[in-house]
Amino acid sequence: MTLPAIDQMLFSDGHGSDRARAFTLVARGQAHSRPEIGAALGLRSTTTSRLVGDLVERRLLLETAGQKAGRGRPAGILIANPRRVGASVIYVASQSLVGALVDLDGQLLEERVVEIASDADNRVVAGVMAGLGADLLAAMPRGMEHAGTAVSLSGLLDLRRKQWLMSSRWPNLRGLDVGIALGEAVGPVVVCRNLDAELRARMAQDSEQFSDGALLLHWGWGIGLGYAIGGRSLAPPGGSFGEVGHWRFAALDGRRCGCGNTACLETGAALWSLLPELRRRWPDLAEDENRLYRQLARCDLTSLPEIDTAARLLARALANASRLLFPTRIIVTGPFVANAQLWAHFDGLFRAEGTMHGFMMPELVSDRSSRQYEVHGAATPLLSKALEGLLQGA
Repeated sequence: MTLPAIDQMLFSDGHGSDRARAFTLVARGQAHSRPEIGAALGLRSTTTSRLVGDLVERRLLLETAGQKAGRGRPAGILIANPRRVGASVIYVASQSLVGALVDLDGQLLEERVVEIASDADNRVVAGVMAGLGADLLAAMPRGMEHAGTAVSLSGLLDLRRKQWLMSSRWPNLRGLDVGIALGEAVGPVVVCRNLDAELRARMAQDSEQFSDGALLLHWGWGIGLGYAIGGRSLAPPGGSFGEVGHWRFAALDGRRCGCGNTACLETGAALWSLLPELRRRWPDLAEDENRLYRQLARCDLTSLPEIDTAARLLARALANASRLLFPTRIIVTGPFVANAQLWAHFDGLFRAEGTMHGFMMPELVSDRSSRQYEVHGAATPLLSKALEGLLQGA
């Protein structure tokens, strides 16, 4: 069961702590009955019975009749109720906003996709967001509690004010107040960077990869990075982080970026700037990164001077970021890494940048972006908080 890390929650009273531990045992498949919970927690049968009865009453656990073996009452089978709580996630996919409703198990219960024209402004995007939020709320199964709505976005964000400052996919969007757009009905509303959400889910799945410091760099429509160390993401709660795509390079002087500056890395290395040239060679290339991942794998990208320039600039930016954060591992995602020749070329360029005396070069690996990671990572804080409230409540 893909549940939030409830074992890390702190409870002010002992009963709440036992309640959380009992629920965790069942959710993880480590206990399936009252006797097994009692044995695992060292509780008397009467205490265990009250504890389980409380969790069943809260609808966090479901109990089914077990088979009778010998005398006495048959032991009931306990299972966690993943649909006790759900969360909505709204995120960007190509030229669309996608709404997803997930339960405690991480299962996708509902999905809505709305394509948005590239010339859309704040009013249009806000209307789509509001519609998705309302649709997901209406799609909740009966008896499910809504934990809130997480909005996972690319581009420039002001997380403290919940503002979407700009997006290269929709140039006319400026300073959209996400909280106002969605309204109170689907709240609480949280806004996060898509890379931070993906990084959170990756850490939950394999914390060892991120124990000594790891970078997650996305090379796609835009360019950005996330960083984690000791199993925790370095993402300031109220500010932006990792906007390497807007580092400025003299070699790109004069190229205008949607952020308002010129010479940003994205103007020479992001998909939005490279796609027109790529389509002159391969007219059928899509904008959707999932489709492009398959398409670019078959293209002779290294024969294009623009791609070579992009790879050199990005390799230098990544090397400089490594001298700032000193990761032991770097994961690069996005459609470009699907091309084996380009990836080998990029790896060589990064190695050629070197590091400082006495330091090891970080491990460089490629991987595919995952919308599932993003959805789960965005939803987890809301689900954790809602679940904690249910477990703590009197």
